Amino acid sequence: MVPRLLNKLYDRVMSETHRHDYASKSDFIKAAVQSKLGEIRKGNFSCDTVWDNQIFNRIRSMFGNKVERVVASSAPLAPEVADFCRAMFSCIFIEGYGQTECIMGCWQELNDTQSGETGIPTPVNHIKLIDIPEKDYFARDRVGEICIRSKAVFKGYLKDEAKTRATIDDDGWLHTGDVGRWTVNNTMQIIDRNKNIYKLSQGEFIAPEKIEAIYERSEFISQVYVYGDSLQNFPVAIVVLDNEFIKKWAAANGNGFIALDAPETNEELHQIVLKDMIEHGKKRDLMPFEQIKAIAIITEPFTVENGLLTPTFKARRFAVEKKYKPIFDKLYKTINN
Repeated sequence: MVPRLLNKLYDRVMSETHRHDYASKSDFIKAAVQSKLGEIRKGNFSCDTVWDNQIFNRIRSMFGNKVERVVASSAPLAPEVADFCRAMFSCIFIEGYGQTECIMGCWQELNDTQSGETGIPTPVNHIKLIDIPEKDYFARDRVGEICIRSKAVFKGYLKDEAKTRATIDDDGWLHTGDVGRWTVNNTMQIIDRNKNIYKLSQGEFIAPEKIEAIYERSEFISQVYVYGDSLQNFPVAIVVLDNEFIKKWAAANGNGFIALDAPETNEELHQIVLKDMIEHGKKRDLMPFEQIKAIAIITEPFTVENGLLTPTFKARRFAVEKKYKPIFDKLYKTINN
């Protein structure tokens, strides 16, 4: 499963407890997770505990009660989300790391239940970390850009020799653009991104994909794209709303008109969504310069069909920026005036 789905599941469960002021229920869920994890680490994957009967069975039934193994990959998964999902599914739960260019680089062994890590290198791969001095990442500190060399690494991009040479060096190492850290257990932890980064006017680097993953935790949002201009000292974003949630939220808060009014021009809705995104950024320790200062709401989602997503459902950043550059420019102009 992709982390985006697991994040939404976790956030929906926790937000329901907070929305109804069920502080005790939130604590109850946390206690349930820790108790279940204790049993799972002993090899007990029972789905018939008191915690399952009280909490997890109802959630698990949404997946047909047939899930026997979960592999989470394609993006880092927050430890609290991994803990919850590992306890809720009560089955083998593996976090892995890989790319289309190299398939699976690392993954957890079956008895590895440590959340927030992606395990050890798979047998076919050699992995090394290299320095990124401009971001103060150094291999001597067991942190740096992840490079992979193996027979599983792809040969190159179709009809794009320049991009291939920029990705695979002369010694055959694939430069992934991901920043990893070797843990004390010699497992890999993904902590940052070194490709698709923006350098802002004050010299700070931001990794938009990391920021997007945090903002997507907002229930208001279905999709988000963060953009940084090198002449500006802050990023901005375009968002596609989760219309079903917007309707429910508007009805519950007595703002039914918000769900009906044109979202692109609804300034009140913009401010509500922006505030929620910033709160999510604060909770997950975004630096002030990483936080967006303005958003534009768009109604056309990013899809494979319209050329804005890759077949693996990642944003085609060049295509998105080409299409929406006038909107990004307008956001900066509005903030600076």
